[in-house]
Order: sequence, then C-alpha cells, then structure tokens
Amino acid sequence: MTDRKNHRRRRNVTESEKALWEAFTRDVVPLRARRKALRDHDDADLEDELAKSANQPAGDTAISPTASLGDELARSEANRLARNLPSARDADRTATPKNAGLQEIKTGNMAGIDRSTADRFKKGRMPIEGRIDLHGMTQDVAHRALNSFIEAAWRSDKRCVLVITGKGSRADEYGRTGLLRQRLPQWLSAPRLRPHILAVSQAQIGHGGAGAFYVLLKRRRV
Repeated sequence: MTDRKNHRRRRNVTESEKALWEAFTRDVVPLRARRKALRDHDDADLEDELAKSANQPAGDTAISPTASLGDELARSEANRLARNLPSARDADRTATPKNAGLQEIKTGNMAGIDRSTADRFKKGRMPIEGRIDLHGMTQDVAHRALNSFIEAAWRSDKRCVLVITGKGSRADEYGRTGLLRQRLPQWLSAPRLRPHILAVSQAQIGHGGAGAFYVLLKRRRV
C-alpha cells in the first residue's frame, strides 16, 4: 500500500494555478535571506518577527498533500487580507500611470489593428498561447491572478491569450451576477496592464463563448 502511494502520478499544474501561485509568492522572502538579515543587523524587532513567524500555525502556509493548490491559495489569500497587505486594487492605484493617453479597454474595439489581424482575432483563428480560468475565484484573488498572468504572458512574447471568467449565473450575497465578467475590462484598463494590451474580444463558442475573452497583447520593444 505504501509503495503504491509513493508512486502515484503527480498531476500537471495548470497555467491558472501557476499565475495564482506567482501572485501570492511575489512578496515572499526566502527563509535563508531572513536568517542572513537577522545575522547582519542583529535587530531585536526582526528577531521578534522571526519568532512570531516560527510560531504561526502550519495551516497558514503549508500545502496539504490532499488539498488542491487552488484551495490552499484561496486560504493564503484570506490570511493576506487579515494581515492588511496591499490588494490588487491598491497596486493598481499606486502604479505608475504608463497608460496616459490610452483609451479604456472596450470589448470588441479593434482600433489601431489591421483588418486581417482583427478578423482572425475576433473569430478565434489566432493561436491561443496561454489561458487562465478565473471562474470561481473571489474578485481580489482573480484580479491578482489576472495581473500576474498577463504580465508573464507579455514578458514571454505571447500574442493571444484566453481569459475565462465564466458567465456568472450564480448571484453573490447582494444579488449581483457576472462580476468577474463585468470587472475584466476595468482590470485590463488599469495602469498596470493597459500598456500591454491591444484589444479584447468575446471568445467564440468553442473557447467559452460569453464566459471567456480573447486578449491580444502588444509586442515588447526590444
């Protein structure tokens, strides 16, 4: 029985989970670096902070082998909010306004794109080089994951990616539906992402229809 458990095949991590993981670990300081800081500075406050971290319940940071990565990251997000760390919205508000003069993203607006490229893009004929599924995430978790995903895709010189928001048939506690779908153009128009984006279009049925969107990224200037 033990050998069989040890040789179980590990599942592949999805691009959505990779983006989410990158978003959550962006500000994590390696333990080795923290120990070095403690040796270099010999600061009593830092020592107290390190002691508090050591006494923190394992459930806040450890990933259970029986839980999904998405579940653990969602719990990490709840812990982050409890510690009042900056949210994705805060990051957008403090970001450098690199999109000065750029129009707000509007789904279906192909201004500045040649007709042939626009036609292939809207009809889903461009190769989809990456995708992220935000369906089922809270707004703040989805926002941070989207930021990380789009930036990583742009740095990797990808051109067309797919963002799945879901149609939002389930209402929240206030009776609102489709919040991720509604928020997507706003998030893509924020200073952090807008400079990387050329256009956004609703996906074709085969790629998710009304619950998904194609995002056309700009090419990096070398």
